[in-house]
Amino acid sequence: MAHLGIFCLPMPSHVSLFLALAETLAARGHRITFFGITGNEQRIRDAGFDFRATDADVLPSGALGTMIRQIGESGPLRGMRLQGRVDELRYEAVLRNAPGLVKAAGLDGMIVDQAEACSGSIAEVAGLPWVSVASGLCMNTEPCVPPLFTLWSNSTGAWPVLRNRAVHASLELAAIKTRSIINRYRKSWSLPPLRRNSDAFSPFAQIAQQNREFDFPRRQLPNCFHYAGPIRSSSRPAVAFPWQDLDGRPLIYASLGTVNRHQHIYRAIAESCAGLDAQLVLSLGGAGQPEEFSGLPGPPLTVAFAPQLDLLQRATLTITHGGLNTALESLAEGVPLVAIPINFDQFGVAARIRWTGTGEFVKAAGLNLDELKRAVRQVLWEPRYRENARRMANAVQGTRGSAQAADIIEEVVRTGRPFNRHLETLQSTNPCFTAKRTSSPVL
Repeated sequence: MAHLGIFCLPMPSHVSLFLALAETLAARGHRITFFGITGNEQRIRDAGFDFRATDADVLPSGALGTMIRQIGESGPLRGMRLQGRVDELRYEAVLRNAPGLVKAAGLDGMIVDQAEACSGSIAEVAGLPWVSVASGLCMNTEPCVPPLFTLWSNSTGAWPVLRNRAVHASLELAAIKTRSIINRYRKSWSLPPLRRNSDAFSPFAQIAQQNREFDFPRRQLPNCFHYAGPIRSSSRPAVAFPWQDLDGRPLIYASLGTVNRHQHIYRAIAESCAGLDAQLVLSLGGAGQPEEFSGLPGPPLTVAFAPQLDLLQRATLTITHGGLNTALESLAEGVPLVAIPINFDQFGVAARIRWTGTGEFVKAAGLNLDELKRAVRQVLWEPRYRENARRMANAVQGTRGSAQAADIIEEVVRTGRPFNRHLETLQSTNPCFTAKRTSSPVL
């Protein structure tokens, strides 16, 4: 069996996905070693996997953890700037230390977060086959597909395509500093420079945990790209929950993930659901303790953390920040959504929710309570959203997720060659695909 190394972003949702993938691969007999910042070491070791720290002699203790918490409190622009600084610090650490760590580990192949632009270079200098995995929306760009941090919908019109091209070009410019860090090391290793962001994606295989129906139409994905569907663990830690406090009314589940700290959005959600013949469950993640939210209208059932999958099996609506994991887990149960995107690809997830007719979104910036109330009632009361969510559930449940991703990784490591599929077949079987569609499809 193979010894595989994993490099991923240190964000909780990214670590969760790669732990789930590692669990699948380990069950097949493979040995897994994670490489990353020391702040995640205990979580990874507790899951039963080896860990090698890349930041031991480069970063001040706790520096990245502090910055990640600040990202959770920020709006989109400050959040992106902080993320850029996190990347600069982390890339220096990875590029300086990881080649020696990888060589000492004796790996047979590597699995790299698609958002971790530096780690593919480690595989290249080590001469190892490697696979990119997108833990959020896939980052592959093309003119008709809006940037993933926008709420724009898909369109083939001249102006939207020009607008997309302009923003994609600005993203390339914004990444010059981090690419220069990577290219400084690549030059010392006699590797050709990365000239664009996509050069950091694996030429062997690229895996997305989206299902193809939950994406805009695609025409320019590489032949080694694969929609695998949700990658999730077969087991999750038990979370205490007051099941006796559920009162039998339709359940609305609300979560803004584990990083966001925007307490005012939770309060707005509670106000938007007050007066409905439904019970709201607020899962706070890291936003605070339930006692800090006493006196909310409704009142909602407020908990620090919730057993999300169990609650989604009972839910009639999910209100979310637009995290891909929560969106796909809701849709897998046929639950429509209202998204309030805050940062990063949450905007792109929200745009796809509206595009697929499985829900609506409301802007978090200057959050308008009346708008949020309208969206909640619209998605709750109009049958088309639940019908489309149920159709999406069939599509999600038809994917193989972790198993397919593991199959692809094993084949790449076994052969040392790219693993391709025919995109013509993928597009012709996609019920959302049409070259001229400019409005939301009916699934």
